[in-house]
Amino acid sequence: MVEDEEVFEIYLPQNQITQEFSAKSNIEKTRIIELGLSLYKKGNDIMQYWNNDEWKQQISNLEDRLQKETEQLTQEKRDIGDKVRKQTEDKYNSRIETLDIYIKDLEKRNRDMMEQMQTIYETVDSKYEKRTKERIDDINRRCDERVGELQKSLDASRESYETLLCRTNNSTFKGQDGESFIDKQLNLMYPKAEVTDTSQEPGRGDFIFKEGDFVCMVENKNYSKNVQKSEIDKFYRDLERESNNDIQCAVFVSMNTGICNRDDFAFEVRNGKPIIFIHKLRDNVHSLKMAINFFKNILSLKDIDLTDKDVICGFKNISTNVKRNFNKQKSILDKFHSEAVDGLAKLEGQMTDLYKLVNLTY
Repeated sequence: MVEDEEVFEIYLPQNQITQEFSAKSNIEKTRIIELGLSLYKKGNDIMQYWNNDEWKQQISNLEDRLQKETEQLTQEKRDIGDKVRKQTEDKYNSRIETLDIYIKDLEKRNRDMMEQMQTIYETVDSKYEKRTKERIDDINRRCDERVGELQKSLDASRESYETLLCRTNNSTFKGQDGESFIDKQLNLMYPKAEVTDTSQEPGRGDFIFKEGDFVCMVENKNYSKNVQKSEIDKFYRDLERESNNDIQCAVFVSMNTGICNRDDFAFEVRNGKPIIFIHKLRDNVHSLKMAINFFKNILSLKDIDLTDKDVICGFKNISTNVKRNFNKQKSILDKFHSEAVDGLAKLEGQMTDLYKLVNLTY
């Protein structure tokens, strides 16, 4: 159906048939209505001979045909989605390969430069030794001064970069809602998984994440204040529905705030299904990947009893320690990055001074 065609609203009694019809796309709905009208116009004889077995068989055949065509349309839609996903994956894989080649080239150039510097150092004539020592003393003095200047400049640049990064992130997130953000992150973290948007299906959360036999429900809340207890109670009721028996575990996510009476990365078991609550996902999207991997490890233990209070208590302690250790490692990596940048700045200043010593341009 063309996007600018006029549409109108109709009301139908709520039953299994109308619910299945409402789940179809507009194109499928139009085809179903067109097929139904065609059958209705040609069905007067069927109504006159309603009890005739031959007519009943013809009606049954038409119903089977309608079912097959509906299944065919559904399969075509799924194939198109798989094709788009494959094309996107190939595009990013190609970009990654290009970046790997570029990084290897930079590493080679760096090694060549270091070898060249070593050669220059070894070929300096001994008659300049005294002069070199005097210059080195002078270089050390100026190097220390330059390092101080570079440190100040680096600190100012880092502060400016962090400020700019915050503005960029805020601008990016401003145009996205929570669902599209989580959908994108899940597909980036698990490109082989099937991520289904169920936000329009009552009681099915916002996403169903499937990877092999693993099935996880993701419930997302994008509020400006802490998520209240009523939302958690509704989440519990959804997990206890019979229609959600296929779900093995669930994640309750708050995009920007905390969750009432729940610690970040808090672990629970509801209806025999493990649950994790995550605060402020925008600030730490890796918590979602940690939760899913945590569930995979739990569910891989075939003989585990998730109704045992001791087992549940043990997993609660583990989830707390996992979050604490993750934050600790993140702090270590941030510190290492800062020290590495400082070291590179000093090395660059020393290399520049050394090249000046032998009248070369760096």
